[in-house]
Amino acid sequence: MRVARFYGGHDMRVEDAPDPTPGAGEVLVRVGAAGVCGSDLHDYRAGPSLHRAYPYTGGHELAGTVAAVGTGVAALRVGDRVAIEPLHLLACGQCRWCRAGQPEACPERGVVNGVRRHSTGFAELDVAPERSCLPLPDDVALEAGAILDVYACAVHAAQRVPATPADTVAVIGTGPIGLAAIEMYRALGVRQVVACGRRDEALEVARSLGADELVNVARDDVVAAIHDLTDGAGADVVIEAVGGASSDLSRALALVAPNGALGILGLFDGPQALDLDEAMRRQVRITWINSYGTWGGVREFEIALRMVCAGRFHPHTMITHRFPLEAIGDAFAAAADKGASGATKVIVMP
Repeated sequence: MRVARFYGGHDMRVEDAPDPTPGAGEVLVRVGAAGVCGSDLHDYRAGPSLHRAYPYTGGHELAGTVAAVGTGVAALRVGDRVAIEPLHLLACGQCRWCRAGQPEACPERGVVNGVRRHSTGFAELDVAPERSCLPLPDDVALEAGAILDVYACAVHAAQRVPATPADTVAVIGTGPIGLAAIEMYRALGVRQVVACGRRDEALEVARSLGADELVNVARDDVVAAIHDLTDGAGADVVIEAVGGASSDLSRALALVAPNGALGILGLFDGPQALDLDEAMRRQVRITWINSYGTWGGVREFEIALRMVCAGRFHPHTMITHRFPLEAIGDAFAAAADKGASGATKVIVMP
């Protein structure tokens, strides 16, 4: 098979590798679509890391068609179309957190049969446990199934940081995670959703997905804008969906109304400063949102699929760029510089 191998930074090569073989309880999936996640870009932008072994193959947002099944596979058949819940999120199912319906807190998350695993969707074939596979209805495209991971994060955000119909929700960030959060809170029927981003093109996408108000943080005073939209109170819920190295948690905190909530959905590259005295004075609830788990006993990954099927999430609006595996360097370049490429969500199609 052909597989993309990452050697650090922009050095990625598409090479030949042996076809993998599914073990007991596993399926071999012919990858049809794999999303470029913001977390994939951290290493691409920063260069080789001392904390990673090279070369490696990424691609945890993926969907495809079952090509073969291992022994003990009960429900899936060759030809079934499936979305794969990323293997690094697969929980043990036995610990106290898993039994409580909180698999995102499982200390053995990502360990499968005693081996730490991760999905490798930037390849023609990948192997996954049957329990990580979610069958896709015929009317859900593989590329939509590939980004259920994005939408599941937004579902988890709404579970961790709930909002009421009377609330104003401000989402900082108009990348895929931020846009998914906008759609999620709009689906909850809140009073207004405010999208805060740096690119007018992305803000217009946010409007098409349900944002009521737009604030360009590169041009406008976002704190003043949010207070103007809320009669001076601030937003009841603020979701930080940028992370990385450039985001500013102190500014996010300044947007929150007294007794409001700040949900941190972005993944940060390093330490952040936060005025805890100010947070205490206004009794701001600060909640970290780590990937996703279950809600009411249902996998949030599955809830995301249900919402796609119900037309509450719109993956075809979010997906703007598609590249073959052999052009994965171009795919990463487009995802890393959205201002130049105009990309929202980039998909690799092996």
